[in-house]
Amino acid sequence: MMGSKLEENGWRQGSILRDEDAAELANLCGLEPKFEYYAVVSSQSCDIANDNLALEPNVEVYFVQGGLDSLNGNYRHNKNARILHTRFIQRVGSNTLSEEKLIEIKAFDKQFIAKAWFSERSPDDARLFEDYDLRHFSDWLAARYSRPALPSEFNRRIDKADRKGKLRQKAKKATNELSGMYVEIHPFDEIADGEQYRVNLLGTVPVDFDGDSSAAESALEKHAEVLRAAHMDVTIRLAREDEISIAVIRRFKRFYYDDLSYSTGTALPVEVMK
Repeated sequence: MMGSKLEENGWRQGSILRDEDAAELANLCGLEPKFEYYAVVSSQSCDIANDNLALEPNVEVYFVQGGLDSLNGNYRHNKNARILHTRFIQRVGSNTLSEEKLIEIKAFDKQFIAKAWFSERSPDDARLFEDYDLRHFSDWLAARYSRPALPSEFNRRIDKADRKGKLRQKAKKATNELSGMYVEIHPFDEIADGEQYRVNLLGTVPVDFDGDSSAAESALEKHAEVLRAAHMDVTIRLAREDEISIAVIRRFKRFYYDDLSYSTGTALPVEVMK
């Protein structure tokens, strides 16, 4: 059974191909990347293991750019639905030594490969994503299809108040301090010109955050300024990810500036991990 064989060979979501297999696969796909690259499996593990080829005939693979000198904070933690900056660990010399490899993943750099191609191959066991980074990779993939649709009038008011995007650019520059941003909007509906949106703005920092909390609060305040410029009544709260309950997350929606038809492209927030 094809899926079972791939599972036995170690193929999972986040598996990284050996260099020679990545090069062969790129050639098979007619690709000639002009940069250092890796091939990373993005299909969900249970889909890879599914033996029904009529339902799950392929494995989805991303060709990702390596060789980054640093990670751009605006592309980390799923802040952007189109580009992800993340890392994996590569063992060096022995199992006790390792180094970080910094990579950029673009949403459109993917291919669908027949499962048979993987049947006689196995992943590179010297390369792996740590659990935290694999979880963010998985959530980034899901966010492509699960981004919330905010009221059109809410979006229109922000765009009207900040037509040149200057406030949003300032907010973008501050986003490195936050791991995520969420909004609760009342009413969550289209409203008339004389009515006002009331907005609870929630910013998060990672569980192990040891930075300057005042800098994180200042970053969140810059995002609040964007909403207040649109004449919205805004309250803010900053919290660590482990301080946010499931009940709170069900009330809030991730705040995607990118979904406001904002041409300069700003940061997107991360899903709170529970």
